[in-house]
Amino acid sequence: MKFLHSLCFLYLCISIFPFSSSTILFQGFNWASAEKEGGWWNFLKTKVPDIADAGVQYVWLPPPSNSHDDGPQGYLPKRLYDLDTSKYGNKEELKSLVSAFRDRGVKCVSDIVINHRTAERLDNNGLSIFEGGTPDTRLDWDVSYICSNDVQFKGTGNPDTGEDWPGAPDIDHTNPKVQQELSDWMNWLKTEVGFVGWRLDMVVGYAPRFSKTYVEKTSPDFAVGELYRGVELGSDGKPLANQDAHRETLVNWVNAAGGVVTTFDFTTKMILGAAVEGELWRMKDANGKPPGMIGIMPSNAVTFVDNHDTGSQKLWPFPSDKVMLGYVYILTHPGHPTIFYDHYIEWGLMEPIKKLTAIRKRNGITATSSVNILAAEGDLYMAKIDDKIIVKIGPKLDLGNLLPSNAVVAADGKDYAVWEIK
Repeated sequence: MKFLHSLCFLYLCISIFPFSSSTILFQGFNWASAEKEGGWWNFLKTKVPDIADAGVQYVWLPPPSNSHDDGPQGYLPKRLYDLDTSKYGNKEELKSLVSAFRDRGVKCVSDIVINHRTAERLDNNGLSIFEGGTPDTRLDWDVSYICSNDVQFKGTGNPDTGEDWPGAPDIDHTNPKVQQELSDWMNWLKTEVGFVGWRLDMVVGYAPRFSKTYVEKTSPDFAVGELYRGVELGSDGKPLANQDAHRETLVNWVNAAGGVVTTFDFTTKMILGAAVEGELWRMKDANGKPPGMIGIMPSNAVTFVDNHDTGSQKLWPFPSDKVMLGYVYILTHPGHPTIFYDHYIEWGLMEPIKKLTAIRKRNGITATSSVNILAAEGDLYMAKIDDKIIVKIGPKLDLGNLLPSNAVVAADGKDYAVWEIK
């Protein structure tokens, strides 16, 4: 029986995520998207051909539900079933967008904000009342669904299993009704709208086992959790050379969540952002491997250069003049790389990024591809991936004998080049 249980769990992991695939995710919004005249869903639909041409498998869309006026971006959700009063547009416009992506072979991932909710109103005693956005009682909750140690909002549920977020009531995920009704809502997003996966917001707010619960109850094609942690800095304000503890936090969370979900590789993002500033020696750990999560668990690592937080809100942003170097790294290396809307559409980097995704697909580079680091110096990083391509980042021109005679340039630009081995 124990063997059968293990076999079933392994099957679940394989059926949910193609761990060794070459999944590319596109973040289809930024922090200002909710302000777009005419609605973001309608506007983004005009960009579907360009995004599909990047060769991405999934596009990540912002939280689609009704949200508090102080959080038009959707990260202060109220009536979860109400998709008609989102600042991004209404339900039919969203369904039309999802359908347009599907017609081009791109699947849509919804941002899921379930650590916290904002109340619809207060009762006569000043206690929070939540409404789900339907004529029935689905997701209609009171303070018994708020964590008891969230005293600001007078919660009477069980204690929080994760970190508190002071901006809104923290939801008690130990409550079976919470688990069932949130899962039902997520499954409704699949059947009603056409979403196939999730980006789980602020997973530090509740225990990892609940991410596993929601993934198992909703069977997404793809799911990624946001475990945002800053790297440890030295006295000079720069990241310490050894960030093993940081990436191990990500790996430990994935394992605690049952291995059925990926997570954003913040370690790679933060180390790479420092490395491209003349410190490319950072891109090799003590074991000769990539220093981020992709060096120890690439199958569950979602790599990125910037997103709506780090880029739009300037929270640890990647050096703006080195952004292409970031894409050269993540689009040639293992993990599941993410392309950010701003860089691809607004910064004019569409063509060089498309050239890199084409190289990745043409050479079958996957989430678990091998990396042989040839050089990691201040002004030079070189690596051979799967014995199929060689990537070079940094201004150094003298490569010595690092480049074989059968290497042919496939892409190049300021301080970077990618060769295919023929």
